[in-house]
Formats: sequence, C-alpha cells, structure tokens
Amino acid sequence: MRKSIILSVVLILNIFNLQAQDSVQVRKYLQDLCAPAMHGRGYAYNGDGVAADYIREQFKRMQIAPFHYSDYFERYGFTVYAMEGKVSAELNGKPLELWSQFSFAPYSHSADAEYVMLPIDPQVLVSPNLLKEFCQKNKKQMDNNCLLYVDMSRCEDQNIKKKVDEMCRYLHVWNGTYPFKGLILGVEEIPQWSFAFAKSNCEYVLCYVKSALVKKKNNKIKLRCTNELSFHNTQNVCAYIPGTEVPDSIVVIGAHYDHLGQMGEDIMFPGCHDNASGTATMLDMAHYFKAHPLRYTTIFVAFSGEEAGLMGSSFFVRDSLFDFSKVKLMLNLDLLCGGDDGFMVVNSQADNTKDFYNALVELNKKKHSVKEIKSRPNAANSDHYPFAKKGMPAVFVYTLGGRTGGYHQPDDTPENASLTQYHSIVSLLIKGVEEMCK
Repeated sequence: MRKSIILSVVLILNIFNLQAQDSVQVRKYLQDLCAPAMHGRGYAYNGDGVAADYIREQFKRMQIAPFHYSDYFERYGFTVYAMEGKVSAELNGKPLELWSQFSFAPYSHSADAEYVMLPIDPQVLVSPNLLKEFCQKNKKQMDNNCLLYVDMSRCEDQNIKKKVDEMCRYLHVWNGTYPFKGLILGVEEIPQWSFAFAKSNCEYVLCYVKSALVKKKNNKIKLRCTNELSFHNTQNVCAYIPGTEVPDSIVVIGAHYDHLGQMGEDIMFPGCHDNASGTATMLDMAHYFKAHPLRYTTIFVAFSGEEAGLMGSSFFVRDSLFDFSKVKLMLNLDLLCGGDDGFMVVNSQADNTKDFYNALVELNKKKHSVKEIKSRPNAANSDHYPFAKKGMPAVFVYTLGGRTGGYHQPDDTPENASLTQYHSIVSLLIKGVEEMCK
C-alpha cells in the first residue's frame, strides 16, 4: 500500500513537473516572439521574416518535418505600407510624444514639412459638395502646406463619426481630388492600428492628435514620417506529422504569427495576445502531437499577413497543397491569453463543425476545465475563414476574460498577459482533437 502511494505521488509530481515545464516553454515562446529583435513581427524591418526563421527553428528542434516545401516556407507576397525611421511631431513648436499624444495611420502618406492646420466641421468634410465649396473658399491656404483639422472629440453625431471613420479608411479614393495635403483628426484617445486598409497607395497624410493639445485657432504642426508602400515578400511556415493509421485524412492546426510591427523606430507593438499566444500554443500542441501522433496527418501552419487581411491563410488555401475533402478539422488559434471566463468557438454550429464543438462541451462538463465554452456564427475575422469558405470544417478559438494586455496597443506584452488558464484550455482542445480522430 505504502509503495502504491509513493508511486502515485511520484506520478503526480512528474505530471506537475511536465506541466510546469510546458508553462515555462510557452512563456519562453511568448518572450521570444515579443522581443525587440522581432520588431513586432510586422512588415517594417522584416519583423515577420525574423519571426518565421524562429518558428522554423522550433519545428526543426522538435524534429517535425517540413510540409510540401523542403525549407518549411510557403513563399508569397502582397503590397503593404511599412513605417521605418524617425517619426515625430511638433505642435506650435512643442514636441509631441508618439502614441500617447499623436500617431500616424499605418497607411498615411509620408510627411516631412510644417503644415497649417485649417479647421473644418466634420459635417462639411463628409459632404462632397460642401467640401468642394470649402476648398474653393480657402484656396489661398490650400496652395500652401495645409492639413484639414477635424475635431472629432466634439462631434456627438454617431452617424457623422461613422462617415468620417469610413472616409479615413478609404482615404486613397480621394487621390488627386482635393488640394489639401491630408487630415489631422483631434481625438480623445489615439485609435488602434489596423493594416487592413494599408494596401493601397494613399496620397494624403493622416495624423491623429490629442484634441486637448490643440489651440482654438492658428495652429501649425511639423510632421516627420517615412511610410513606404511596396511589395512585401513573406512566408507561411508549414510542418506536418504523418498520421499513424489514416494518413490521407488531415487535421490542420494554424495560428498567425504576424502582428503590427513598428511605427517608426520608437514604437513597437509586441502582440503577445494577438497573436504570439496562438503561435506559442500551436508550437506547444505540435510538441505534444509529435510525442502522441494522431491517426490522421496533422499539418501545422504559422500564417503571415493576417493583420493585412488574412493574406497568408488565403494564399495557403489558393495554393491547394492537398485534397480539401480530406480535411476533418481546421483549428485556428488566435488571442489565447487570459481565459478566466472560458473561450469562444467561432463557426461552431456549421454542419461540419458542430460535432467538434459539442464534443468540447461534453468534455468540459466531465472535466470542468474552463468556466464556459461559447458559440458564435462564422465571421471573416481570422485565419479559419478562407478554409471555411472552401467548405472545410474550420473553427476559430479565442479566450474570454482574464488579463491579456492591450489589443493592438504597445502594451500587449507577456508581462501584461496571464497564462493561468492555459493548461485547462489547451488540454481540452487536445482532447477534443484526439476524440475527433478516433
């Protein structure tokens, strides 16, 4: 009896040590992927290229074979902006702090001049006829370096706010239409960055400034920013573990490794929650399935270009590297820090995914691993979508609640993110995949 108890204790301790080591390894992945050397895994300074090399080395270290491409890299590219070098602003002769007091949109035209700030009412800005009249009336100022200043902090009309926001996102449509050099939006909070609209040439400057810093009239602002639109060569990182019994059936486990990168040389977006967490989880699951291979072939894909509009996953699907009808599940891992309130499964009620979702729910009822597993209809909000669009069973899992760091903010760091629910969530996902492959 005593020997049995000792063996049980040793077994428990071994399991605990294994889990503790896994936590250490996952945290190490997060630290590495969010390090300054990765440049925010974006399109400036080849950040995503550095990250891709790192992920490839992890697959090699685990002795997981490259999928289809001998060097693990599925190469492709797309046009996108990259902001490198010095970024600065002086408002009425006073330097502003980047990000806390001002920022450029990721698709802003480059700037290196002093500009007159000409106030304009938001309602005039969104009306083509009124805007044309405004430009004619202020023709003399338009002939100089002039930026229209729009104080959005005072705008209470939600419809107007929506129109201004849409106008800014599609600012490139105005190219060559108006004589001013661009827009400055006065805001209470600096908005999040998004590269989804940074793939078209924009001839206008777009800058955000805290409205409380702007005088009532006669403002001048000196801006400096180099933002280049070019073709960006990048890559998905692909590896696989052959199935032990039914190798022509496939499970795809994916996560995007790219993030927002840098705004010039001073501001980096580490992207711990979005999506070093998903990439680290994918690598951890790869390590597990290397030791416990599935009956089906497991393909692991680290996607680039997600922040630019699902570019990597869309290319992967277009590349058609295997028979889509053989895919039993595509599991997309994105936003996986925290999780105190459980997790969400997107596209979980489709005819070809509801069995997997229901299996997770049943497993959770038995194990009480997480607080709740929620369901949400399909949406084009992450890398599962191109797979689902082609008819493959594809779901997107993200956590709910807990400490995650700021979304699309410079403070999305490992230090600000929690992994307290990590083992519960990942163990449940692994068990769900294993049950599906029986």
